[in-house]
Amino acid sequence: MTQVRPFTLIIPAHNEETVIARCLATAIDGMARRDKMEIIVAANGCTDDTVAIARESAPEAQILDLSEGSKTGAINAALRIAKHAPAIILDADVECRFVSLAALAEALDKPGVMTAAPAIRLNLDRCNWFVRAYYRAWAEQPYAKAGKGGAGCYGLSREAIDQIGEFPSIIGDDIWIHTRFADDAKRMVSETSDGTPVYSIVRPPRTATQQIKVEARRQLGNREVRQKYPSPHMTNLAGQQGLSVALRSGASPINLIVFYAMKVLARLEARLNAWRGRGAMWTRDLTSRQA
Repeated sequence: MTQVRPFTLIIPAHNEETVIARCLATAIDGMARRDKMEIIVAANGCTDDTVAIARESAPEAQILDLSEGSKTGAINAALRIAKHAPAIILDADVECRFVSLAALAEALDKPGVMTAAPAIRLNLDRCNWFVRAYYRAWAEQPYAKAGKGGAGCYGLSREAIDQIGEFPSIIGDDIWIHTRFADDAKRMVSETSDGTPVYSIVRPPRTATQQIKVEARRQLGNREVRQKYPSPHMTNLAGQQGLSVALRSGASPINLIVFYAMKVLARLEARLNAWRGRGAMWTRDLTSRQA
């Protein structure tokens, strides 16, 4: 792939001592001396060794040690000091090699492209049967195949950064970004111009219980965006979801049963959390972060 112009990689991290070194090592894997990637680790509200490990793992990176535990606040802080655009936001528990990050930056340098995300590779090695069935059904859904919203990794062009301003204080940063722009302004990048695969590695929760909790958080985040930050582009997302869409997706009946059973349980948990006044609380999965 030809050399792309400089870009910024932002890694928001809250108590990610078990995965931050892996995330950084993967991000710089394949990076040549001539390549200009600015790395900002936006540690926020950490009470563990995330900051120290990040400094040791990537001495060339800027490490922010923010007192408030807020992912969107951390992204905003990093964007304010970033020297380059495009900017790519990468969750600390997700892995994405430099060639893939550079491919996103290249796509975001094209006119009219506001956001870009890599293809997703799920690592289900340590997941139980229910989680594997859930993600087998999920992978067949139109919104998963489109992949334009990202799953822990998405990039923003300079124009997009200027247009959105700051991220609001929400728990669903990815769905908020996904609903700010029309579909034709988004790209899912699966390979470089020379055919090199472009992807990020995502490790879902290992147990059904944890997957339900994470899905409940996602549903609360989606509801928060719909209610507080409505957008005409939400209709595009809605058209890719629903039972009728899922039944036509080609997923096996057994996988679909597990998929929808866990979604229903997640909806019940989300409503219970909202009733308890815990709707805006961040729920994180620790099983996928275990060594």
